Amino acid sequence: MPVKRASATWWVLLLLAVLCVFPVATAAISQAGDAGADVVDSCRDSSDTRDREVSSAEITAMPAGRHCEWRSGVETQTGWPVTVAALIGSAICLIVTAFALRQGGWGRRVMSLLPLIAIGAIWFVIWSSTLFVIVD
Repeated sequence: MPVKRASATWWVLLLLAVLCVFPVATAAISQAGDAGADVVDSCRDSSDTRDREVSSAEITAMPAGRHCEWRSGVETQTGWPVTVAALIGSAICLIVTAFALRQGGWGRRVMSLLPLIAIGAIWFVIWSSTLFVIVD
């Protein structure tokens, strides 16, 4: 009986780790959506202010979103909710993977590491997809 229980526990841990990949992927997709075709136009299109003159626009990694600075001194930042969810998902995946690695042989250990590797790769994409534009 303990063998079946350990097997079921490993599958649950693996499923939790895989589910934790989705908030991180959502942050990467949200960052790409915030960039749009042109980050300056994206800032202008999403403006809640009357000021249409963008002085600088930036695609940020932390939070994974867009930062717009207007000539009037107003600043807007997107991406905080999805970045917080991605950080929580990453932490849960790290904890779950640590517990999953304790069970089974080398095959299970390799499978347990795949969600954590995917999250690491997505965070690499988020951090490497930054852009800073100064508008004259």
